[in-house]
Amino acid sequence: MYDLYNLGWNSFQQLCLTITREILGQTVESFLDSNDGGRDGAFVGQWNSFCDDDISGRFVIQCKFTSKIQHSLNPSDLSDEVVKVKKLVENGLCDSYVLMTNAGLSGKHAERIVAILKSIGVKYVRLFGSTWIDQQIRENKRLRMLVPSVYGLGDLSQI
Repeated sequence: MYDLYNLGWNSFQQLCLTITREILGQTVESFLDSNDGGRDGAFVGQWNSFCDDDISGRFVIQCKFTSKIQHSLNPSDLSDEVVKVKKLVENGLCDSYVLMTNAGLSGKHAERIVAILKSIGVKYVRLFGSTWIDQQIRENKRLRMLVPSVYGLGDLSQI
């Protein structure tokens, strides 16, 4: 297990955008660290790698970082994000929403988060929690090479 909470929010955001490119197969636009309008990254076009679904439109990639050890993401943790996403949907900037977090993500909370986002007009939602991100780091040597900040976060025998 990698201690993703030790990365810091900026390094975590860079990890997420690298995972989006290397694992999910999309080159995304990244925004400034401040005033990103609820978008750490974005993609416009046809995205073909989500479970054989062909999805097109405007994608928002948001990275939700926590420094809390063993934290599980709750729907209430996203209340500020939901307000931003609603504005993005209303402005035609978000058809699909990808949330990546270093917090744990339970199936029950994931269902609730998806329901909330769909209720404000997001057509397609993908959520990736700490377990999934940890698995990607463990299984992908190139990812570890591209994001050297993950070195030292886990058991060196895994690297």
